[in-house]
Amino acid sequence: MKSSLSIFSLMALLALQSVGGVSVNYGNPPTNPTVSIKNGTVLGRHSPEWKQDFFLSIPYAKPPVGDLRFRPPHFIDKPLGEIVAQNYGSHCYGYGDDQKGYKVSEDCLTLNVVRPAGLKSHDKLPVAVWIHGGGFVMGGANNIRYNLTWLVDQSVKIGKPIIGVSINYRLAGWGFISSKEVAGTLNLNTGLKDQRLALHWVQENIKSFGGDPAKVTIFGESAGGASVGFQHIAYNGRDDKLFRGAIMQSGGSLFYGSSQYPCDTQKAYDTVANATGCLDATDSLDCMRKVDVHILDSLFNVTAFTPVIDGSFVPGFGSSAIKNGRYVKVPTIIGTTSDEGASFGQIGANSDDDIRGYLQATTTLKPSAIKRLLELYPVGVSVPPAENFTGPDDGTANGTLLYGSQYHRAAAIVGDWFFIANRRFMSRALASQGCDTWSYRYRTRNQGFQTWYRAGHFAEIAPLFLNFEGIGYDGPYDNGNPMGGVNAPYYRKLGDFMSRNWISFVHDLDPRTATKPGEVQWLKYSEGNGKSQIVFDIGVDGGTYMETDDYREEGMAFMNEYAVQGNR
Repeated sequence: MKSSLSIFSLMALLALQSVGGVSVNYGNPPTNPTVSIKNGTVLGRHSPEWKQDFFLSIPYAKPPVGDLRFRPPHFIDKPLGEIVAQNYGSHCYGYGDDQKGYKVSEDCLTLNVVRPAGLKSHDKLPVAVWIHGGGFVMGGANNIRYNLTWLVDQSVKIGKPIIGVSINYRLAGWGFISSKEVAGTLNLNTGLKDQRLALHWVQENIKSFGGDPAKVTIFGESAGGASVGFQHIAYNGRDDKLFRGAIMQSGGSLFYGSSQYPCDTQKAYDTVANATGCLDATDSLDCMRKVDVHILDSLFNVTAFTPVIDGSFVPGFGSSAIKNGRYVKVPTIIGTTSDEGASFGQIGANSDDDIRGYLQATTTLKPSAIKRLLELYPVGVSVPPAENFTGPDDGTANGTLLYGSQYHRAAAIVGDWFFIANRRFMSRALASQGCDTWSYRYRTRNQGFQTWYRAGHFAEIAPLFLNFEGIGYDGPYDNGNPMGGVNAPYYRKLGDFMSRNWISFVHDLDPRTATKPGEVQWLKYSEGNGKSQIVFDIGVDGGTYMETDDYREEGMAFMNEYAVQGNR
């Protein structure tokens, strides 16, 4: 994200931008919509450009400040009167690139609603709820790369209109502080409980916006995909009728790291408690509720807190929950990119020792397991298929060695361990247990990436959200647009196809219902002998196709058996 831009100013106009990047100044149109909800009247903003209504940063819970800090979210139990929801508010406090240029606040439990204009309560449109990623430490619903306007517009164009919702939730220590002192209380995993309360808010209020509370699909990527997965297995799979469909992108009900218990973060908790003078307090967590927000902000920036097994909301290992059918049984899409590990395995891999050292430092794999993985992933292991992209396969660019001669071997192991093996485990388990399941692999290398990087983590977000101008992107992308360059027409075609599949799933619980004649039919996982998945790609080397999901079979089978034995 370019910090030199006035991002917050851009946020206020986000949903007003056309696909060509032109902003429209509406002034104060008389058609701004109002919607009556349980505790007030929401004043939104009408967009004549998009024929949409925006309701931005609506509070769905009491501000988690003061005595409510580090506690589960509380319903708003008093009238709020008029809620002006015409501009985006703040991200929650977080740490990383996704925070750059955005205002942050502890008072951040808000959500956004984007709908086709003029809906009434009797319209009952299906609803897609986006849960953002960012490793549970950064990001926000207001990130300009997650502009729901484009998806809602596409839904109207294909005759399957939907309403889009995106939610903020507490991050890092603000939402996931844990320790032996917090264990056994209700104060673990409050960030996940924020998400859950937001889903309850949708159930109570979305009808007033023209949505159908019985037709909600939750979707997210990375930590957002993992969040969908946590909601999937919450309370031992208790079905509170909060969603009827789930889409998990590069994350799922098997956490992408080794699962943690509250005691595993004790050192980080003690660091914060000691620095705030609360270590010896009778109730150290309550003591920290009185600490200045800026002091805690600086401390949570250097400590690591993410979801933990609490025995209730997160009842245990995701692998056990899925294997034993303790999850909400709804139609599901789950997928990854081809080269997830390319985004995380840049470790200077030239030997077994290099890879072994990285896995020892970043996972809880035992030495014997690492030894076996190095045997199952030999030098030259394929990132399927090997002809995906032309160019060197050894982590080089312009003849310069960057990440080692065994870079892609390391990337295959890392990507499979954290993401791809999990996806296969879930695809096979859900399909075998009778859930309608669609699996995908996104294999397109986006504009601006070197050929050796291939289709890394987050690669599918720009085309899926139809962000054809690359609004909100920079970094490795040429001209700030991952969908630009000479292949722009192919990216647009792929984005059009993917978004229609996602919208059709939200609308009909089947991604194929908006497929055009001659396009690939996305088979259910069970329709291809339990191994069928779609591969999304641009057309320059063949385009999208169906494949058998059995590549690197031995390696992923070993990982998944290891997970079932009690690791995630």
